[in-house]
Amino acid sequence: MSHTPQVAVLGGGTGTFMMLLALKQLPVNITAILTMVDDGGSNRILRDQFGLLPSSGITQCIVALSENESMLRELVNYRFHQSEELSGMRFGNLLIAAITDIVGSQKQAIEETMKLLQVKGNILPISYDDVRLVAEYEDGSTIRGEHHIDEPDDAHDGTMKITNLTTDPTATLSDDARKAILAADYVIFGPGDFYTNTVANFVVEGVSEALQESQGKKIFFSNLMTKYGETYDYSLTTFLEEIEKYFTLDHLDYMVVNSNSDYPAEALAKYANQRAQPVADDIDGEVHQNVQIIRGDLIGDTVFGKSAGDVLQRSILRHDPDKVARLLQERIFATEEK
Repeated sequence: MSHTPQVAVLGGGTGTFMMLLALKQLPVNITAILTMVDDGGSNRILRDQFGLLPSSGITQCIVALSENESMLRELVNYRFHQSEELSGMRFGNLLIAAITDIVGSQKQAIEETMKLLQVKGNILPISYDDVRLVAEYEDGSTIRGEHHIDEPDDAHDGTMKITNLTTDPTATLSDDARKAILAADYVIFGPGDFYTNTVANFVVEGVSEALQESQGKKIFFSNLMTKYGETYDYSLTTFLEEIEKYFTLDHLDYMVVNSNSDYPAEALAKYANQRAQPVADDIDGEVHQNVQIIRGDLIGDTVFGKSAGDVLQRSILRHDPDKVARLLQERIFATEEK
């Protein structure tokens, strides 16, 4: 490949933040395409009180791709925790809200914020439609709202499998996001909350078609851990079976899997309290239904806790950006460029 590779990342949340930190180290052009269904925590305030699309994922990506090392970068990532009204709110969300009020467009506000932070790459909402995520479960019940799906209440059996995911009303892929998918040499999705950050993008009208039309290589990063309420007791084959509901595995080229089973005991104990466990690798060999399985040590060393003011559940263990960058460059990008 003689030109600089174009990489599109579909997702949202901490997993996408990590992926962008990895890609930022490589000689590639990056476009982050983000789900717009978050309605918990500070995003609920943005939607209900400001009438805006959720911005937390956008501000996280701005921080990840920013080349501005000043206090402004730290300020955008700052989360209020000393005020009951603003507790959990990122300053970056309020900044985008203020710029939207000034320029009259949230799309333009995102662009202006990227300029302020000297972002390397591009960040796009997958859709500008105001929608809510709706999950249907194997017992026929439904839950509306990304936050309630992601963190089910005590009345919901989080061991039940999600059988169908939709948005209400229908969300449509934006023109800019579609062009970025079609122009990409590589399209990466995952890791992250599987239904609310990954599949939530697939159910946007036009996304599956764009992925199938795209000539770029499709790469899925499997999560390190299962999750009660979304992927309880999922194995690698379960993830692939769920992906195939939205586009055939003939269009998926790689599945990247952590092969390091030496999980920190402290983290496993915390996950056990959340009824989560490492995702089981139940695939024999290096190919599964024409999907190449790439295994490597991808676990980061840090065991994460909640930051001050954060009211949402976050991942305790995460992929290591340096390890992810090396794997992508040495085992996928370099191979495809030959």
